[in-house]
Amino acid sequence: MRRPSSIPWGIAFLCLVFLPSCQGGDSTPPLVVQRDSAGIQIVEAMRPLWGDSSVWRIDPDPLVDLTLTGSGPAHEFFRSGSMKQRPDGSLMIADRSSLEVRLFSADGEFLGAFGGSGEGPGEFRSVSVIENAGDTLLAMDSDGRVTVVAPDLTVVRTFNIAPLTLDLHYLDSRAILPEPRALVLPPAGVAGRIRPPVPLILFDLEGERIDSIGEMQGPELYISGGSVGVFFGKSSHVATMGRRIFSGANDLMQVQELDMSGSLVRILRIPGYPLDLSAAQIAAERDFLLDRLSPGSPFRQGFEDAPASDTRPAYDDILVDPSGAVWLELFRGQSEQDQPQEWLVLDIDGTWLGTVEIPDRFTVSDITMDAVLGIWRDELDVQHPQVLRLMRN
Repeated sequence: MRRPSSIPWGIAFLCLVFLPSCQGGDSTPPLVVQRDSAGIQIVEAMRPLWGDSSVWRIDPDPLVDLTLTGSGPAHEFFRSGSMKQRPDGSLMIADRSSLEVRLFSADGEFLGAFGGSGEGPGEFRSVSVIENAGDTLLAMDSDGRVTVVAPDLTVVRTFNIAPLTLDLHYLDSRAILPEPRALVLPPAGVAGRIRPPVPLILFDLEGERIDSIGEMQGPELYISGGSVGVFFGKSSHVATMGRRIFSGANDLMQVQELDMSGSLVRILRIPGYPLDLSAAQIAAERDFLLDRLSPGSPFRQGFEDAPASDTRPAYDDILVDPSGAVWLELFRGQSEQDQPQEWLVLDIDGTWLGTVEIPDRFTVSDITMDAVLGIWRDELDVQHPQVLRLMRN
């Protein structure tokens, strides 16, 4: 009797071992789907690479705590704002109580400061924004006056930009992009929900206007006598990296990448990202804010009448780390600040990596390749500017 051939059995065995392949491919959706549309690259992240658990982690034990690395007024902080790492590894921080910008070594030794109360060169009425411009330092007052400082902390010049500016972003072309806030002056008779556009304008380090590169949507506001914010109102945010600009309206989990002329180059998005907003969450937000107003406050009626968005904002800030990864701070309402702060991370190619949880009572200001900089508040509400280790496993 003829012995059956072993070839079909071998094929059957391989199909059992590699069953998904023999059934026409893995049913797991791809990480990203890319396509081009009119010369614009669209990258859609379909699922997180890390799944449900975070692979990157922030160690809550600080590498540096500027409150503890020395003593005296230089190591005392109150109402401190922006904290950045300089190109040489040193640390700088804006302290609004002393109206100073202080410089520290990488290990926390105080090196010097500039500022103080006043309106003269190098003085401030309120300083909360600082930015690296190569080895030059920029510091902005509340009225939009920018102070340019040399590496040795010598004041080089000052110039003025729009008074309602949230932040400054430097581009490698020696240009700065102010992040604007809308100034709402509606015509008589205008009422209800509005979202005025705000311009994006590049300036050089002399304070001269270079060019307008478009506009972005301003914050959602409700006009009724005065103006108040919409509950869970949408807004827009900006970040820069090299010669690229990252801009996004947080209606969706999406960021647009622009070149120096303002032309759209790439869109990074997570389609279908859940942004559901319940009636209970809206009520909790309204009650939270009303509880903090006095009975006679002129804003009370506005908050009582203000509408809410149909969905929650996707994120509340954008940062881009030196690798080109885009970090999006997941939005939390005022009534949700006791929930863990998380940042969603998109890799440089648009892959959705996952989320990184921030240690409790810590506010992120800057992200490097191996560290996160920001302010931690202890149980007595004392501020501790810290550098925390970022482990990218």
